[in-house]
Amino acid sequence: MADDTQKRMKINLREILQRYFLAGLLVFLPVVITLWFLGWVIGLMDGLLDVLPARLHPNSYLPFAIPGLGAVFTIALILFLGVLTRGVATRRFLAAWDKIFVQIPIFRGVYTAVQKLVQTFLGQSQTNRQVVMIEYPRKGIYTVGFAMGRAWHELEKKNEAPLVNVFVPTTPNPTSGFYLLVPTNEVAPLNMSMEEALKLITSGGLITPDDKNRNHG
Repeated sequence: MADDTQKRMKINLREILQRYFLAGLLVFLPVVITLWFLGWVIGLMDGLLDVLPARLHPNSYLPFAIPGLGAVFTIALILFLGVLTRGVATRRFLAAWDKIFVQIPIFRGVYTAVQKLVQTFLGQSQTNRQVVMIEYPRKGIYTVGFAMGRAWHELEKKNEAPLVNVFVPTTPNPTSGFYLLVPTNEVAPLNMSMEEALKLITSGGLITPDDKNRNHG
């Protein structure tokens, strides 16, 4: 009888510890993953200072190394460029700068593609942008992507049907993904903003637009 009681106490203790461990894990993992991602972004921006000559690098003349200095510098530079774009003279200069870049054969393709992609995701206009659902990677399995407008006419000639450019981001890193050409009749538009779609994709489906509605309700 005493042995049975002792076994039940051990089982109850194990269940309690498992319950507490899982509860703690639910708090611990989001914090750690978020800090890891922020650390990765800050490290990436810190690396921008490495392009400076050694004698111009802030760590060479500051009394001690400052972690995250590159991130501060990058954010300050982005804000500075944003302020400059407000001026007419600066906009003319940037337009001339673009013309120079697009004249460089190898650089032109990468620069133009990245520029259009950034404008698509960060620009204010919603023209030619739509969150959609398509069958991918095979029939019967669906994924969420971003329709980027009609495909190039030469590509449509090969298919002899209208095609849509669709970018399918990966989880949990939506900055990488796949470029697909999908027939228009196989693209289903979704009533969802790009921000909501990115949260859905990044979280692996755990964060949905309904979550926001419930939180505000």
